[in-house]
Amino acid sequence: MLESLLAMRHAALLFVGIGGLVLGIWPLIHVLRRLGRVVLRRPQSSWGMTRYLSTVATAAFLTGVGTASLGLWMALASFGDVGHKTHIAEIQCIEMAPGRLRVYYVPLDKEGRRGATETYDVAGDQWEVGGDLVRFRSLLTHFGVDTVYQVTRVEGRWLHAEDANSHKATAFDRAHTGSGWLALYQHGTRGPLGWLVQGVNGGAVSQLPDRRALYNLYVTSDGFVADKKSF
Repeated sequence: MLESLLAMRHAALLFVGIGGLVLGIWPLIHVLRRLGRVVLRRPQSSWGMTRYLSTVATAAFLTGVGTASLGLWMALASFGDVGHKTHIAEIQCIEMAPGRLRVYYVPLDKEGRRGATETYDVAGDQWEVGGDLVRFRSLLTHFGVDTVYQVTRVEGRWLHAEDANSHKATAFDRAHTGSGWLALYQHGTRGPLGWLVQGVNGGAVSQLPDRRALYNLYVTSDGFVADKKSF
């Protein structure tokens, strides 16, 4: 019920904003056309100064209402996007021995259906998952355009650089960063694409093992997030 009311409020603000701009700009266009006829000395019906001033004042009022409504709509949409997360996987990790971890990765589709469990044995103090991300500008996210992503890697991570340098890295590919993704990395924010795309980058999230915890993996407008749920 509350979500429907919020949606109606956003829709009303958007309608008022667009309507105010359209109704406000139209009289201004009419005034400019009359001024153009005066410059070109073309015949037209006579208007007094009072009518000109009232038309301009009305147009300014309607344009102001439309601009304010659209500004409020965008602000509310921004607040609504805060904390928006798409659940993409469930992860469990247990420590088999010091520096040896077993990771269970269960992907979720857009409808929340669970895929097959993937098992990875990695070396490190933490497990880490990462991949590729295309982040869109906030105006598009207001219209429901989500971050495009793929989870490409599961690997182990050492907390100290000395340990990382003294151990062989263990990593497993879940997907490959192909030529299309490489092109986005290089050119995704150039030219007209820059009007739509905020950034293209790799991202990763890591956590300590805990046999009594489930980690929910999310993708947001900023990247990957892992929320820990103990049981």
